[in-house]
Amino acid sequence: MMSGCMPPTRRLRASVVCEAEQHLLVVRLRDPVTGVDSFFPPGGRVESGETPAETARREALEETGVAVRVETRLVLVENYPFRWAGKDYDVTTHFFAARLEGAFSLVVPKVIDAPYNLGAAWLPADDALEAMSAYPAIAAPVARVLRIARAALAGRVETG
Repeated sequence: MMSGCMPPTRRLRASVVCEAEQHLLVVRLRDPVTGVDSFFPPGGRVESGETPAETARREALEETGVAVRVETRLVLVENYPFRWAGKDYDVTTHFFAARLEGAFSLVVPKVIDAPYNLGAAWLPADDALEAMSAYPAIAAPVARVLRIARAALAGRVETG
């Protein structure tokens, strides 16, 4: 929800939706102003000279220590309002399906990222989607990309 008199800051982001062994890769972040902890798909701001797919891969590694392969053809782009650290954003996020590079382990490497990053985890997919449900504008596209990725793996293509 937007508040105050300042127009929201536009933000171009990219995130990964990475499922392995029926678990979804998530990062737990604490809003520095409200102190509220929430789970999100790994992702962040697209930097100058970077494609959204490059951002998604880089951010997943920076935030989780997990290397992923971004599926550039399996992407959903969504616009939504978001409030973080007391500031309103008009966000456009590229949600990319991604595959784990290497072997799956429930143990996620400890990374030093930002003070608000409380760590990453592999949560059972349904639990991860439930944990993200406080932010429907994020949870819904994550669920859709997950369905599309599962269909693609099964040799089907979802179109709607």
